[in-house]
Amino acid sequence: MSPLEQATDEPTNEERAGRIDTVMQAYCLTLEGRDFDGDEDDVKDMLTDLMHFCERMEIDFEENLCVARNNYEHERNTESGIPDHFGCPVCGCFLEVSRTDTLLGIDREIFECQNCDGTFIRELTVADSPIERAVKCVGCGNMIPQPSARIFYQRDEYAHFIGECCWDERLRD
Repeated sequence: MSPLEQATDEPTNEERAGRIDTVMQAYCLTLEGRDFDGDEDDVKDMLTDLMHFCERMEIDFEENLCVARNNYEHERNTESGIPDHFGCPVCGCFLEVSRTDTLLGIDREIFECQNCDGTFIRELTVADSPIERAVKCVGCGNMIPQPSARIFYQRDEYAHFIGECCWDERLRD
C-alpha cells in the first residue's frame, strides 16, 4: 500500500491515468470513430483543442498548465513517499499553486494551503527562494509578501494591508 493510500481517500496515480484513458477513448471516437491506441498525435490534437476551448471560455491555459504541473509533481512525490519541497510553514500540509503572476517585474507563484487557508508567495527570480506569507493589497488586489506590506487600516482583529505597489506619497503622512 502506498503512502498516498494510507494517508488519504485520494485516487492513486494509476486511477488518475485510467480516467484520462476514458477521456482519450471518447475523444478519438469523436474525431474518427476509432479507439485510442496510444498515438501521441491524438494527445497533441486533444491538447491543441483544449487550448482552443480555453481561449473560447477565457480560461488561462498556461497558468492552469503551471498549476497542473505542480499538482502532478506533488501527486508523484506523495505516492513515492518523497516529501514535498514546499509544505505550509503554518501547519505543514501540501501547498497548492493557485496561480502565477508578475508583480513589479518579479515572477511569482501564489500557493494556497488546503488545511489552514493560508496564502503564500514564492518569487521565481531567485533559485530556491523561500515561501513568504502573503496578504492582499487593498489598492490593487494583488497578493504581496506580508513583510513588505503596511497596515492600511485595522478593524477589530483584522488588518487590511497596502503594498508598495499602491503606496502613495500622500498616504505616508
